[in-house]
Amino acid sequence: WAEHYALILAEAGMETKIVSSLTELLPTISSFHPDLILMDIFMPECSGLEAAKVIRQKNELLSIPIVFLSTDANLENQREVLELGGDAFLKKPITEEYLLSSVATRVSRFRKLRSQMQQDALTGLYNHATLKVRLESELGRALRQNAPLAFAMLDIDNFKKVNDQYGHPAGDAVIKSISRLLKQRLRKSDIVGRYGGE
Repeated sequence: WAEHYALILAEAGMETKIVSSLTELLPTISSFHPDLILMDIFMPECSGLEAAKVIRQKNELLSIPIVFLSTDANLENQREVLELGGDAFLKKPITEEYLLSSVATRVSRFRKLRSQMQQDALTGLYNHATLKVRLESELGRALRQNAPLAFAMLDIDNFKKVNDQYGHPAGDAVIKSISRLLKQRLRKSDIVGRYGGE
């Protein structure tokens, strides 16, 4: 079934990744950064409920929508799924249109929420908390792949003088222009965030 649903989603332009082992689950989520997790309740190695528990133990994965698929019509099982952090329960068999609509709607909502939660309001860069989570994830990836990692921190000299002399709106404009410069000059794969005030 996983290959079938992955093909339906891929044909609609969605990037998919199939995970068949519980040991691959967290590393794959960490490297793939999914906008949604679609899983069956009944899987060969473990239940979907057990997998959801593992996912929800990680703070950075709490907001990722988990949508369960199952032929199980038991309302008690469906209630348990939702209590354990599932966001929706879709009963199989399911039409392609309904699957695509359900996934697309939840992904769109998640992206909007994530953007508001992760971005600094002034600059649109990653905020302090998100920057730390991304750094931890990149550090883990670099260690696993035995690859180099660079982290640079910039500080604006005499920034307090700008605020004192020209006011906070001028200071905000300086911060915004530097953030635009960084976004324009750095690679798309680079992570840019605002760690603190300036």
